[in-house]
Amino acid sequence: MVREDADIAIVGAGFAGSLTALVLQRIGRRCVLLERGTHPRFAIGESSTPTANLTLESLCKAYDLPRVLPLSKYGRWQRAYPSIACGLKRGFSFFQHEPGQEFHPLPDHANELLVAASPNDEIGDTHWYREDVDHFFVGEVQAAGIPYLDQTEITSVQHEDGWRLTGRRGGEDVVVTASLIVDATGPAGFLARTLGIATDPAELRTNSWSIYSHFTGVELWNDVLSEMRASTADHPYPCDVAALHHVLADGWMWVLRFNNGITSAGIAFDGDRRPHVPNRDPQLEWQAALEDYPSLARQFSRAERIRPWVRTGRMQRLARRAAGVDWAMLPHAAYFFDPLFSAGNAHTLLGIQRLARILERTNNRGSLAEHLADYERRLFREITFLDWLIHGCYCTFGRFDLLAAYVMYYFAGAIQSEMQIRNGSGTVDKGFLFSEYAPFRAAVKRSYDALVQVAPGSLVPTAFDGELCRQVTADIASYNPVGFCDPAKRNMYHCL
Repeated sequence: MVREDADIAIVGAGFAGSLTALVLQRIGRRCVLLERGTHPRFAIGESSTPTANLTLESLCKAYDLPRVLPLSKYGRWQRAYPSIACGLKRGFSFFQHEPGQEFHPLPDHANELLVAASPNDEIGDTHWYREDVDHFFVGEVQAAGIPYLDQTEITSVQHEDGWRLTGRRGGEDVVVTASLIVDATGPAGFLARTLGIATDPAELRTNSWSIYSHFTGVELWNDVLSEMRASTADHPYPCDVAALHHVLADGWMWVLRFNNGITSAGIAFDGDRRPHVPNRDPQLEWQAALEDYPSLARQFSRAERIRPWVRTGRMQRLARRAAGVDWAMLPHAAYFFDPLFSAGNAHTLLGIQRLARILERTNNRGSLAEHLADYERRLFREITFLDWLIHGCYCTFGRFDLLAAYVMYYFAGAIQSEMQIRNGSGTVDKGFLFSEYAPFRAAVKRSYDALVQVAPGSLVPTAFDGELCRQVTADIASYNPVGFCDPAKRNMYHCL
């Protein structure tokens, strides 16, 4: 029999579960990390952001994790771990496509939007090739002497005064006891299943589904633009070293490039405009999308898929509870929306930081329960705010001028989060994406409510575009150091 008696059992050994174990060990907690599968393995959720990297850097410095620290910047990552694949991410790139037409670059960039996140490659963000990154984190857990039980199937959970997990690993019985459980399993939903917590997305407005895979041989979008004689000299960074968004009439395509020749790509469809139909062949749906958008077909003309297709149903999920007196879900275990803003990794890193601070400062059981209740309350308010941002953007698809205005709430909120981390206590005191700052939250909700009154795909009065842009400009004026919504910038935004 394998037996582990721990303070905290962490279930799920992706990067989040492994990092949680490393951090909690540094504050003197005995941890055990449990994993149903093994590493290395494919995983989605690959794009980092400045908020994610700053939070990771803060965690590494606060909890003495010098070997993890290089992963928080592209330049130091390449010097320390060139064998761990990643991609350079200098910002967010958006290009609007029309069905049945080639992409037509315009002199004023009216169908393009580029928002820089870093001024150079050295301090750039990254796309995480999760197969390598998660494997690295697990190796750090093992090197730190933290018990790690992979290929472990938990068959029974007893929850009375603490937790007792029993299961099988290979030919051996496994028994783990712990005072607290942290769920880092993501969509596997360990605690939701164990505690009978509903995870349906009924309370969420965002409704999207996707098909995705990994490819080789994907052309640079910049090369496609060059063939069209597009003006790219005023792009704030090469448009492919980014989270590249191709905006479609009923969804959007992501293209994330790694430095090992592999590209992650997929399409998220708006489930309200294009309902998900189970059992359709994802290859045929992908091909149909490329036929609808000839310039995307050009970018993927020589691409080869190297992994099986993944086809989701509705992507959204939301647990009705995220914490209790002796358990907590990391954000990616509690919910998922859509990859539109690359928010998942950043939010989960913030969740790790919050839980670490709670456990570092709290030993009393009653006080711990109060802090975990506050953790849950804040998380759910941030989830509601993200729903407004993401669903609002989906409402603008097909009207790029509306998207280019509304999306600025996200970028303004992200910049404020980054400034808080840099200038304050190393965390986002006013909520993820500035969502707990009451005037900003109210402004986003007001514009969101206006957008959802317009049926997706309907003919929007021209006056509405100008009204929304003026409203966003006014709403973010006090925290807009980049000049978002300035017509003179022609949708090209350089870094601070």
